[in-house]
Amino acid sequence: MLVAPLALALDWQVEVTPAGELYPVLQWSASAGGDGLVAVVVNGVAAGTRLRAQLRTPGLREPAQASALAGGGEVVLRLPLRWDATALREVEAVRTQRLQVQLEVGDTTLQREVVVRLHPLDEAAYFIRDSGVRVDLSWIFAAYVDPYDPAIDALLAQAREFDPAFERADADAARQARRRLRALWHVLNARGVRYDPGDPALARGPSVWSQRVRSAGQVLRERRANCIDGSVLIASWLERLGLHARIALVPGHAFVGYEVPGTRGTQFLETTLLGHADLDAALRAGATRWRKAARRLDGRHAPDYALIDVGTARAYGIIPLGAALRANP
Repeated sequence: MLVAPLALALDWQVEVTPAGELYPVLQWSASAGGDGLVAVVVNGVAAGTRLRAQLRTPGLREPAQASALAGGGEVVLRLPLRWDATALREVEAVRTQRLQVQLEVGDTTLQREVVVRLHPLDEAAYFIRDSGVRVDLSWIFAAYVDPYDPAIDALLAQAREFDPAFERADADAARQARRRLRALWHVLNARGVRYDPGDPALARGPSVWSQRVRSAGQVLRERRANCIDGSVLIASWLERLGLHARIALVPGHAFVGYEVPGTRGTQFLETTLLGHADLDAALRAGATRWRKAARRLDGRHAPDYALIDVGTARAYGIIPLGAALRANP
């Protein structure tokens, strides 16, 4: 490695967002790649100098690389992390990860090691406060909504057995949506899925707010679902059936709803009643919950309150995490 006077004067940093924590789900759930979680920031380089950064760490399919020509001011090299799906599936808890970063400045090569914390894919970071900047990432829950999860296929098959008219077209689209939702509720109860009152929160600040989210397959295997698990599963079902699903976050809780076909209204249901009451009771409880929370679900009260429209999230490039993993076995 060459060491020149430039190396002694160069100001460069490796920035990991948020606050030294790596959440690969933020990348896997974005159709555009979600790059930018790791960046090399360089100052004090003469205009026209060639810069090239490379990062290596266990779990990447290939080293992350970025290059640019200095323009005389600050240069930010954002490193696209291409994770190996198999390696990420094996991360079941937060672990220490060492990033080996190499920076080439002209003919000079510099190296630095950065220690971060790598989070599993089932941990959703939904709000960040970093250096005074507030970032609402509640859209991440749409990434866990997976209409083509094999578990949704299994639920659909059972729903068709329960309701022979499940696929029959109904002139009243709102009535058809309610009937199909009732079939799902019945099947979940028949499978023994019950509400799990355990708190899914993993972090509540001061820098990151996050919580664990079970997949539909995990819910069926474990036969339990907390409020966000149930909301994500039902939203997956709704999206599969072409309905506009919405997930509402309120302090310590989540509930799910859908835009009623032929109207401009949304019908919400309370997933805490899974295994304890019928669908009509869940819908009444959801309507009550919505009336109490609606005025704060205006985008200005995060992280305590948020409303995630799954269709809007898709339009902005948020794809189902499960689909991304199935495409990269």
